[in-house]
Amino acid sequence: MTDLASPILQWLNAHPELAGLATFLISTAESVAIIGTIVPGSVMMTAIGALVGAGIIPFWSTMIWAILGAIVGDGISYWIGYHFKNRLNYIWPFKTHPNLLITGKSFFDKHGAKSVFVGRFVGPVRALVPLVAGMLDVKPLRFTIANVTSAIGWAPIYMLPGILLGAASVELSSEIATRVILMLILTGLLIVLCLWLIKKTFELIQKEIDEFLTWIWNALRKSRYFYLLTAALKHHDKTKSHGQLALGFYLILISIGLLYLLVVVLYQDSQNIYINNIVFHLFRSLRTPTIDNIMLCLSFLGEKYVLLPLSFSLFVWFAWTKRMHTAWHVLALGILAASGIEIIKYFIHSPRPWGIVNGDYSSRFSFPSGHTILAVMYYFSIALLFIKTYKIKRYRKVTYAIAVILITAIALSRLYFGVHWLTDIISSALLGTAFLILIILAYNRKEEKTLAPKGFIITTIVTLLLTYSVFFHLTFDKFKSSYTMLAWPTYNVTLNDWWLQQGNLFPLYRVNRLGLPVKIFNVQWVGNLNAIKTLLLKNGWEIAPKHDWLRVIYRITAVNSTEHLPLVSPTYLDNAPVLVLIKRTSTSHKLLVLRLWKSYIVMNEVNTPIWMGSLEFAPSTYSWLFKHKHGPDVALTPSLLFTTLPQTYKIKTTTVTTLINNRTVNQAIILIKPKTTKPS
Repeated sequence: MTDLASPILQWLNAHPELAGLATFLISTAESVAIIGTIVPGSVMMTAIGALVGAGIIPFWSTMIWAILGAIVGDGISYWIGYHFKNRLNYIWPFKTHPNLLITGKSFFDKHGAKSVFVGRFVGPVRALVPLVAGMLDVKPLRFTIANVTSAIGWAPIYMLPGILLGAASVELSSEIATRVILMLILTGLLIVLCLWLIKKTFELIQKEIDEFLTWIWNALRKSRYFYLLTAALKHHDKTKSHGQLALGFYLILISIGLLYLLVVVLYQDSQNIYINNIVFHLFRSLRTPTIDNIMLCLSFLGEKYVLLPLSFSLFVWFAWTKRMHTAWHVLALGILAASGIEIIKYFIHSPRPWGIVNGDYSSRFSFPSGHTILAVMYYFSIALLFIKTYKIKRYRKVTYAIAVILITAIALSRLYFGVHWLTDIISSALLGTAFLILIILAYNRKEEKTLAPKGFIITTIVTLLLTYSVFFHLTFDKFKSSYTMLAWPTYNVTLNDWWLQQGNLFPLYRVNRLGLPVKIFNVQWVGNLNAIKTLLLKNGWEIAPKHDWLRVIYRITAVNSTEHLPLVSPTYLDNAPVLVLIKRTSTSHKLLVLRLWKSYIVMNEVNTPIWMGSLEFAPSTYSWLFKHKHGPDVALTPSLLFTTLPQTYKIKTTTVTTLINNRTVNQAIILIKPKTTKPS
């Protein structure tokens, strides 16, 4: 196969303008029945990916041609099976090799309708499954949807190893490039193995819990004293009554966890809880205008004005279709959610975090998170009713996964904007789940006739689209302004206090993304930032290059190098540095990094801020054993900053001492100020 791929690779290298056509033909042939078992598609797609990664042929057009070829190839196989059907058994090569069709049919019997999608990624049956789908009269629309969606995922996956190898080979040696690819493959296999183990463990635990609860249910039902409990938890289907006990069991566990969190919050206060502050600072450091817009759109999915009207519209629809049992419980869901949120807020006056303009929320309280409670109750309810409507088991996990993703996204949006503490979100998720279990326990007591699927789905989608659109149009700008992140408070100091490093504010240390002090700033500079940048560039410093995906791969794999900066820039006061410069030392290959942040210190005598700096060597990358290799601290001298000492600045080197995390730290620092500025 390699011998066949090599001349094709050389030909594409010489004729890159024909790469799209060649990719289309290879992808098509690899997906056609029988031909796909002969053509070394995997090898050649990897080879094409290598050319893409090396920049010889374009990425997007090649990827599109590969996807189109996969769609056409599977379409041809489907058409052959649809047209010839069982006559294929008497046509070569199936006549002489009947196991080919038997293998495809066995795969189709095992995986059912999703075989077309799954089969695309399983080498031995990839080209046979579409053929069998045609033979078994799978509807063309159903096949086309699976064909197109699987092709969109198949092309990037098959070309990715080649793309990485080609890109790495451009800038890295062959030994390091191979190591990068091997590390990525092993990491992927490890992730797959971990997910498989988690799935099997969960299935085993769930089975044991079900058996245990069934035994308890039977024991309670026979008990003279506790049989009333089984009557209270009865299910309209006697074969499912022990499931009610399981829900009751989970309700007790959730209530215990919720009670514990409430006690902690009331005793310690949310703002004094360690994990709350860590998460608060972490999300503040991640905020950008683009992510703000995305998160605000997600947050609106949990707004009460978006979700609560759904209870009314579904109540009307269920009542109109004479399904009053469901109608009353849907209405009760909304009433319980709305009233529960307001009552709890009234009794538990938990203040919101600081950090945003928050004009509309200044008089409201942090616990509970109404968005989280409503999201848990409504989106899980929609998922449950959807499953009940269609009576589907195959897509149950997918339906629940979509609900979980929506709920998680909404909860994260509330943490991102800093309008709730982490304990608020966790407690609210537990509270919403408890409310929902109560509704489900009551709903399961009486049988309801089958729900009409189209009416339920249309009513839900139309209501959500309408309420979301109206709320978005009326309030987006208002909420965007309210959620604007506030800067840290500023402090006034005299130039003399700063120069002598005296007073409660000094020495100054950097606080990381978790809000923890990590290191004393070893450079402090008073002056104009543009003038500072120009001076440093004249003294051999360079603007740090932006991270591209190749540098990301290079950094996270086990290459022991200090030629690239860490992927995540350190922060100060939840902000990234305003200036990052690098310089290669003459005595070694180590990379010096200077980062400057704008401080919250305001000088009384001058109009310029103090720029807080961190001068250090770039840390080496992580080893295969994930042990960080710490280099020696930089020997701090002005010569590291300047090849020639500037005449316009006064420079002072001193040593300060402070406590960081209960540890005494001595740190040399450089202070720089304009000579024209005199201390008071």
